[in-house]
Amino acid sequence: RLRAFPVPTSHPNMAALAQFSVSSVVARTAGSKTRRRNVTSRAISATAVTPNAQSVPNGSTGAEYAKELEVATDAVRMASTLCQEVQGQLMRQDEQAVTKDDKSLVTLADYAAQAIISWRIQQEWPDFTMVGEEDAEALVEGGAGGTQTLDKITALVNKTLRHHKGDAAPTLTSGDLVTLIDKGKGRGGNGRHWVLDPVDGTLGFVRGDQYAIALALMEDGVLKVGAMGCPNMPKMGEVLEYDSSYTYGFSPRLVSKMLAGESLGWFRGCLFTAVQGQGCFMSPTDTKLNVEPIAVRVSETFEPKTAKFCEPVMKANSSQGFTASVADNLAMTSKPLRVYSQVKYGSVARADADVFMKFPKAGYTEKIWDHAAGVIIV
Repeated sequence: RLRAFPVPTSHPNMAALAQFSVSSVVARTAGSKTRRRNVTSRAISATAVTPNAQSVPNGSTGAEYAKELEVATDAVRMASTLCQEVQGQLMRQDEQAVTKDDKSLVTLADYAAQAIISWRIQQEWPDFTMVGEEDAEALVEGGAGGTQTLDKITALVNKTLRHHKGDAAPTLTSGDLVTLIDKGKGRGGNGRHWVLDPVDGTLGFVRGDQYAIALALMEDGVLKVGAMGCPNMPKMGEVLEYDSSYTYGFSPRLVSKMLAGESLGWFRGCLFTAVQGQGCFMSPTDTKLNVEPIAVRVSETFEPKTAKFCEPVMKANSSQGFTASVADNLAMTSKPLRVYSQVKYGSVARADADVFMKFPKAGYTEKIWDHAAGVIIV
């Protein structure tokens, strides 16, 4: 079900050259000016679901790592709420992203999501360690601009905590936020570590497109728990559209179709959760939707002629030409599904796509947080 090159876990840098995930897809194409491929997601009903389905998404009450799963799910849901608010501000141009020294983008959401997830984990395990993407150095040493940004992040986190925790929500200070963000400075290695990419796919995030909040728990180099929030991912794969490549379409007609067919109000915003050996489940990122988790799975067969592969949107991150050559050698005729972030792993986990291929170009360094949560849900 999953093919991946071995990855050293003692350091945040990931030496993977490619990731392959195999699933299957049921598809048909419609002849029109803009062709569309409808894909049926493979989902099965969750069994033995607890009354509070959102607390234990794998439908198990006493299962191993149940507490870790509950905490990770709650943390990622809070971060999803926070990120959606910031993405709305970016679309209205009320906020803007900045460029870090490594030329990658960072927003208020990156810092705030890492802080609120750290806060939630700390409630259960005060001495936890985390390998995270962000640190607070730019905020602390950024002068007046850094202080202003930190104040915005603090207000955003406190607002989100009040939204989710009500009267029980604490009021965090800017100093608290710095400490929480810097929890991501862990170096990994043996033992127990959380791995976090607070906003994976920042370019997609600032463009109003797909992104993911990706959290995983690793013990002695083995992934044990994963929770990945995809706030813009459609609930079902039937909205896949393509011209030169596939993407998750949100044309007005398709949005109307989704709304008309979804009595529960859940048409987008997917949270994937998994515990090692217990399968993968999908539930809404929106806490207002009391929906039982759905067990999802990759398909059982792989047929190259009908298979669809996904890859990064940006050519700078992966050699699309080499990926095309691999697909051609496998006799795969489908156009690629190009999606920002680890949402691609969610696509494979529920069989929207069959294969995830990524071949980083020379000089591009993969990090463990770029894949940890995605790998375990597949």
